[in-house]
Amino acid sequence: MDFLAKPEHRSTRSVQTLIDAILTESRLRDARDRFGAIAQGIPSLSALPTTPQTAPRHCEGPFVSDHIVRTFAAIDAIASGESMRDCEDIATDPILSLALLDAEEAIRDFPDVFRAFAVMHNIAKPDRLLLIAEPGSAGEKEGFVQSNRRADEYTTSSELHRYDKMRRAHGADNASWFAQSGIIATYDDADRAVIAPQYAEVRAAIIHHLGLEHAYEKFIAELCWSHDDVEEFFVTPGNESEFGVFAARAGKAGLNVEKFLDALLAIALLDHDIGRIGLIRPIPLPVFRAFAFAEHAAMPERFATREARQAHARKLRIKAILGDSGLAPEAIFTLLNTPIGPERGTVMEHVYQVIRGESKGEVFGAHADHIRDCALRAQKLLAAEGLSV
Repeated sequence: MDFLAKPEHRSTRSVQTLIDAILTESRLRDARDRFGAIAQGIPSLSALPTTPQTAPRHCEGPFVSDHIVRTFAAIDAIASGESMRDCEDIATDPILSLALLDAEEAIRDFPDVFRAFAVMHNIAKPDRLLLIAEPGSAGEKEGFVQSNRRADEYTTSSELHRYDKMRRAHGADNASWFAQSGIIATYDDADRAVIAPQYAEVRAAIIHHLGLEHAYEKFIAELCWSHDDVEEFFVTPGNESEFGVFAARAGKAGLNVEKFLDALLAIALLDHDIGRIGLIRPIPLPVFRAFAFAEHAAMPERFATREARQAHARKLRIKAILGDSGLAPEAIFTLLNTPIGPERGTVMEHVYQVIRGESKGEVFGAHADHIRDCALRAQKLLAAEGLSV
């Protein structure tokens, strides 16, 4: 029996089609309400719904909170069972498919960890916001200039008011507004600033509000520190060896390395790819792809572990389906009075041949009809899950 055969089962939907389908208005509304409750309980988060975000990186809405809400909705969708593993542009690639398995399982096992991350990695953005304009753009004419031409390190409250007034006057979405104004929201080192003492109280409040143990604060803060690197390390092909940095960071911080790397896979998926809408998306899940391929190049043993775990899971599932169909080995041996010994292996191979449609089971004599009926049930159940014997 070939338990390792690649499943034929896969969806005809693309990743983007699935994402559009699972991020429903209802799910986004619930996510907005969830974030609103968190922000209401933690006053220091009140600036996030008014802190700008812009194209080309963020087209999901005009404010940082829109990114958080979309990420929350993605977490809810995956936690409720949605999966991209069988999408047509993923299912045929075992590296991506098995990496997605770990990423999605991490999200389902610890959704509040990723909700906490979605909020926490943004908490320093209001303090480090800098609105700059491309040279020669309309935004530059309005006074939004490059940082080396500014007196203030970050955007002032009066500049922010002027920006918001301009944006509302144009009434455009992020992509159109960026095209018109040429203004880009940047945040300096906001991801890494999260660990600063000035944010200790809000970090602890986020952990407490989401009902997580205090130990998760360090884990999530380390995820925030690595957030930008998940994407930026692998923008240039051939830089895959940098993946080892993440394992080293986790080890130095005293964290579980495997869980940390799984969480980074989930962040590449949730935050960079599903939770964000960029102007340029040449391929589906570009950040997750680059991160997963870098992992495979730098730490192939993680892929080997996934393969072995998946093969074992498939073996157990096939065994369960055979049992549900009346073809459990012990049931067959009892039915046929098969003695212990090599003959049992031969009997089961004949059963598999019937399931595969290679035989009508004449070898089973008076029991052939019963075994064919059971085999037909098994065949349908196996096909529904992309399994085979």
